[in-house]
Amino acid sequence: MAVRLLLVSMMLVSLASCQYYADYRLKQTQSDIQEERAELMKAYRLCLQKYEQDPQKSREFCAPYTQSLREIEKSGR
Repeated sequence: MAVRLLLVSMMLVSLASCQYYADYRLKQTQSDIQEERAELMKAYRLCLQKYEQDPQKSREFCAPYTQSLREIEKSGR
């Protein structure tokens, strides 16, 4: 009887640990996405500032940032 109780207790602790790890990984992934988005926004703003006098170059050189941001938004949903 005591052995069964011990096994059940160990299984419950193991399941709780698995759930905690899954939650941790989800939060870590969300945090990584937020950081990447922030870095891309900063680079995009710098690009726009650099080419603010030349709209054609701005569209040409800054477009990859907007595309990357769109991709992040799609994957984050």
